[in-house]
Amino acid sequence: MAFEIRILCDHADVPAIAQTVLGSVDATSVRRIPVAGGTRSNLLIGAEHRGSHADCTVCDDDGMTLWFLPDGTEQRRPCTGIDYEDLLAAGLLPHAPRREPWQRRAIRD
Repeated sequence: MAFEIRILCDHADVPAIAQTVLGSVDATSVRRIPVAGGTRSNLLIGAEHRGSHADCTVCDDDGMTLWFLPDGTEQRRPCTGIDYEDLLAAGLLPHAPRREPWQRRAIRD
């Protein structure tokens, strides 16, 4: 079952909110849209209920991965299924320069 999560938040809160939400679901798409005024963002996350991650290429099948925290440290947290470069490009990490939409690639046989 697919659903969409919409969140309005301050720019500074995007990494923490993204980490919390994306660690709870399997994302199919993520968009970050700045709101007029320049201090807030709309996060639009297409998602499905969290699966087993048995075929995940990001977390090595255990459902956990390293997260880079705003203070520069790392912690093992639930996997989002999105690799570091895509999180950075979508603007979901601290000091991310871009905000490109992300969409899960279809797995082909």
